Amino acid sequence: MGFKKFAVDKEELIARLDAPVNFQMVAHLTGIIKNHNPGIDVLLQASFHKRKEVAFRAAWMLEYMMSNNPAVFSPYLTRFLELLPTQKNPSVMRHYSKIVALLTAGNAGPLYKALVKEIEFEAVVEVLFIWLVDTEMPVATKVHCMQALANLAPRYDWIKDDLMETIDYLTDVESIAFFARAKQVKKQLMKLKK
Repeated sequence: MGFKKFAVDKEELIARLDAPVNFQMVAHLTGIIKNHNPGIDVLLQASFHKRKEVAFRAAWMLEYMMSNNPAVFSPYLTRFLELLPTQKNPSVMRHYSKIVALLTAGNAGPLYKALVKEIEFEAVVEVLFIWLVDTEMPVATKVHCMQALANLAPRYDWIKDDLMETIDYLTDVESIAFFARAKQVKKQLMKLKK
């Protein structure tokens, strides 16, 4: 991905993210990334903005950068994980939990696989369980939390039983969308050795 030589500062990025976006949000946000090179640190700060739309768009851009430009995102991985427990915006939590699920996935890129091996995830695991059982949490966030926890289960063997019990409980109270992913996650967990 080619970047122009200048980067936007926090105020300019927030102004761009606060501008009305119609049906072409993805094109608009990827255009900002490609043309203005917002730094990951600026996006992390913007993902905590008081205007929910700004924070959501910044979080979407973080997810995009994590997926499409690991070399740029990876130096900020520790900072991202430190900030994760402090995030309170449900729309942003969706992207944050998805980033963790992608980072810990079996098909994550080699750079992320190497970094993930070096990171202690206990604090993140605790937050993911809290978000998973939160009755106010959107189902998409819960699904990403469940997937990230399943991805971390081989590393932290206690996760398997706790997650299975939590899934069994939530399956009765959550939507069909949750149930479909829960079924996949349970299959993934069943393959783990005791």
